[in-house]
Amino acid sequence: MPEPTTLPPDTERYSIDELSALAGVTPRTVRYYIAEGLLDRPAGEKRGAHYLRRHLEQLLLVRRWTEAGLSLDRVRELIAGAPEDPPRRAAPPGSVEVWSRVTRH
Repeated sequence: MPEPTTLPPDTERYSIDELSALAGVTPRTVRYYIAEGLLDRPAGEKRGAHYLRRHLEQLLLVRRWTEAGLSLDRVRELIAGAPEDPPRRAAPPGSVEVWSRVTRH
């Protein structure tokens, strides 16, 4: 019996159902993220459309950030190359800022 051939990681192909199952999201979420520009469009066209390892990696990153509490707008900024720590915003007049500091002894 011939041994099954395995594709290198960069040529693995997933259907939308396989991709969503691997990432722990619904196919509807995958389509929404594509529409929002958070995930690259699938390779191929129509019935030949498929997803690659890079799509899975992108989807897992978006999921990690959203589960950490980041908004989709912030995720979009990070994908576009914004630094992970945004610059401090000036407190609006009349607001109170709370600062904490940890010191080692």
